[in-house]
Amino acid sequence: MLTGFVQLWLFDCTAIPPPKSLGDIPIHDAGDAKDNEKEVAEHAGTATHSHAGHSAPRAPTWFQGHVFASPQASAAAADPGGQQRQYALLGVPAMTPPPIHGCMISDHDTPAYYDVYLSAYSDSGSELRICARNVERSGGSGDAVELRLERAAQTSHGDMRGVQVAQTLKLSTARMLAGDQARAHLEKYARDALAAYDENGVGSDVVVCLGAISLR
Repeated sequence: MLTGFVQLWLFDCTAIPPPKSLGDIPIHDAGDAKDNEKEVAEHAGTATHSHAGHSAPRAPTWFQGHVFASPQASAAAADPGGQQRQYALLGVPAMTPPPIHGCMISDHDTPAYYDVYLSAYSDSGSELRICARNVERSGGSGDAVELRLERAAQTSHGDMRGVQVAQTLKLSTARMLAGDQARAHLEKYARDALAAYDENGVGSDVVVCLGAISLR
């Protein structure tokens, strides 16, 4: 089990598309956020008239950040020496989100699903260690990222042989930073992310979430 502190920042898929690879490992294309918005609206319009299952609309945002594992978690982590303390975290709209019941869709709380990846830092870069598929994010939490995966389904992971598949994951935001506070945080910890915001004209929309994560 891995537990620790997490810091992450959010990007709008329309303004800054999610990455399509982790190092030399390809990950999926998250699709067009405009289509996602249309899909959400269509589902919301049918939610009161149908109880059939729907495909969950793709999430309109993605996020990345860092996980600082507790010493106990590091000892039990995937690295042989138990010395890994910091991971890079990436969450992108799920490639194959599960069907959801019509009653789960509303204007205020439609769940979104993410594929989440944790990579270990090394002298030569980073190495993908852990992935979690179809992690649910509540639509009612606003910009605060709240993620939950109770029990992962057994699915194919393509070229990700040797990567641990998380069966459970929980991430809770304890504090949010916005505006100048968020920019100052990224200036200190993630200058590349801050540059991406500014280069794409969304520098005023920076949001940073600080909280806790646990996964098994």
